[in-house]
Amino acid sequence: MQPSSELGHPCSTTNDHLDPYSHRFFSDCDDKTYCSAASNGTCLPRQCRRDEYPFGFSPGEWIPPACPDDTFCPDEGNGCVPLLRVGSACQLNRDDQCGPPKEWEVLADRQNFNGSLCLHSTCVYANATLGEQCIADQTTYIDIGPSGEEFDFTVTRHNCLTPSLFCDPNTLRCIQTKAIGEDCSSDQDCHSLNCDSGSCVDPPEMPTQVKTWQWAAVISSVVTTMVLIVVTLIMIQKRIRARNYEEIHEYYEEQIRCGIMLSP
Repeated sequence: MQPSSELGHPCSTTNDHLDPYSHRFFSDCDDKTYCSAASNGTCLPRQCRRDEYPFGFSPGEWIPPACPDDTFCPDEGNGCVPLLRVGSACQLNRDDQCGPPKEWEVLADRQNFNGSLCLHSTCVYANATLGEQCIADQTTYIDIGPSGEEFDFTVTRHNCLTPSLFCDPNTLRCIQTKAIGEDCSSDQDCHSLNCDSGSCVDPPEMPTQVKTWQWAAVISSVVTTMVLIVVTLIMIQKRIRARNYEEIHEYYEEQIRCGIMLSP
C-alpha cells in the first residue's frame, strides 16, 4: 500500500487499487480527497460520500454530501454518477451502482440492491429462476490474527431469485434453497442464510422458539412452586397460632392456680 497524499499533493489514478485482504479501495490520496487524473493529477476534496459516516473524517467535521436518488458515489468519491444499466461495468460489491429493473419491488431482497447486483464487476438483475443458468461470484476476505496467522472468509453472491433459490456452484443452475436441518456447504445453500457444521440452522437473529411442552413445564413449575409456598406459609401460620394458644393457655392456668392458692 502506498502512502496517502493530502489535499493538493500530486497523484495518479493508475495507482488506484483494492487491498488484497480487505478489498477496500485505496489511492494515492487520503480518505478526504480523490485523485483528479491518471497523469499530473492532484488530490482534490472528495465530492460525495457513500456511507453515513465516511472514513477519515472527525466528528463535527464537514463531510461531502450523499448522492441523490438515481445516482451513486463511486469508490473514488469524485462526484455523483447516474445509475448504471445492466451489463455496465461496476465496482466490487457495489450493487448500489446498478439501476433497478422494472419489477424491482418483486426482486428486491437483502441480498441485492433493489433487484440489482454487481457480479464479476458487471451489473446484472437478480431474476434468474429455477433451473436457469446463473452467475456466481466468490470473494475471499482475509484477516490477520494477533500472531500473524491468516483467517479467510469466502462470500458467494449470485443472481438467482432470493431467498428461495441459490446458484449451484457445480452446475451454475438455480436450485431451491435448503430448509433447516438439511445438509449444506455454504450459507447461500440455506433459506436461512446460515450453514453451521454442514447443516442449515436458524439465523443468529432468529428469536428462540419455545415449544408447547416447554411452556407447559414452565407453567406447571410456577404453579407448583406457588402452591408449595402458600401451603408452607399456612403451615407456619398454624404453628405460630398453636404456639401462641399454648402460651396463653399456660398463662391462664398459672393464674388460676395462683388464685386458688391465695384464696382463704
